[in-house]
Amino acid sequence: MSIRVTLPLAAVVLIMACTPAQTVKPVSEEERAQRRLLAEQSYSIAATYYQQGDFESAEKNARAALEHDSTYYDPYIMLGSIYRKRRDAAQAEENYRKAMRIDPKKAKAYEAIGDLFVEMGRQDEALQVYWQGVEQDPQLADLYNGIANIYVKQGRMAQADSVYRVALARFPDDVSVQRLWGEFLYKQGRYQEAVEALKPLAARFPTVVSLREKLAASYVELKDYKSALAQLDTVLSFDPQNYQAFLTQGLILARQSKFREALAKFDQVISRDSTKALAFLYKGEVQTEQGNYGAAEANVRRALALDPNLSQGYIDLGDIKRKPADALRGTNLAATSTAKLRQAKALYEEAKQFYNRALGDPAVAAYARAQLSYVQSTIEAIDRELFIR
Repeated sequence: MSIRVTLPLAAVVLIMACTPAQTVKPVSEEERAQRRLLAEQSYSIAATYYQQGDFESAEKNARAALEHDSTYYDPYIMLGSIYRKRRDAAQAEENYRKAMRIDPKKAKAYEAIGDLFVEMGRQDEALQVYWQGVEQDPQLADLYNGIANIYVKQGRMAQADSVYRVALARFPDDVSVQRLWGEFLYKQGRYQEAVEALKPLAARFPTVVSLREKLAASYVELKDYKSALAQLDTVLSFDPQNYQAFLTQGLILARQSKFREALAKFDQVISRDSTKALAFLYKGEVQTEQGNYGAAEANVRRALALDPNLSQGYIDLGDIKRKPADALRGTNLAATSTAKLRQAKALYEEAKQFYNRALGDPAVAAYARAQLSYVQSTIEAIDRELFIR
């Protein structure tokens, strides 16, 4: 029985051994070039769809490119970016790593994975990948920007400073490196250094608005208002619809107590776009400084109608009620009439309501708490004075 089974198997083995081995025909250089050309054409179509935000069509054409040439680096980067936009981190990383395996010397995949890890809060892993990218290709500025940004987030300012200086020396003509360096100095309160870094850049790249905006902000902190206004004038010469530049100019003028000129700036914005909540808010703040509380309240309420989440608006309304209450109360409660004390108390009670509404915003919560404490203690003092009368 075993012989009858074994013989056919042996025969099969013999036949297979006698069959000539099939060989894969090598791809010619001409055919390889043709495949890459077709892949590049599909990728070009994918890139157009990607820029248009049609990620489904972009994915379809990127995959078509890989069907023509599976060793093509760029489609994997695009697919990774598409998955990243879809919040599919695993697929994004997989495609980036495929690109990395195809060409470990190209830095783009390292940058992409690092950026992905930063989004996921995996800063140490991102830092490691960025540095790997620098080791493979030190000519990609964004890797240095990514490294420095993580150091800043981790509070490692000396290391961030060092990385930026290396990047500045290596990429003297890269606007992003120069701008981020200026922003780094600004955020650290090194305003004079920021001016020294940004001023020559603004001259070299006169149409890059972001450089001039940060330069203007640095001048403001140094109280060089004339230079700040001049930079913003230049911004507006390139971009007449830059509403933020108008608003910033208005705030600078208000700091100098040039209230009429400040109001004119805010009105310029409102006349062009009446949906800009900040224009109404800032206008109300200037009117508060002028003591025009009725007009101020109307403008701040308009700002809140446009943007109910504008916590500063509730702070401003609290101030609009508190300041006239302070004036009514006077410096000597015993010398203030009962009618005025009661009016003041009513205004303080209104102020409390507005300050309470701002407590949920960390940006203004400390100020709101301080004013609530002040208002409450003042109300109690008024109550004591009224009780003994």
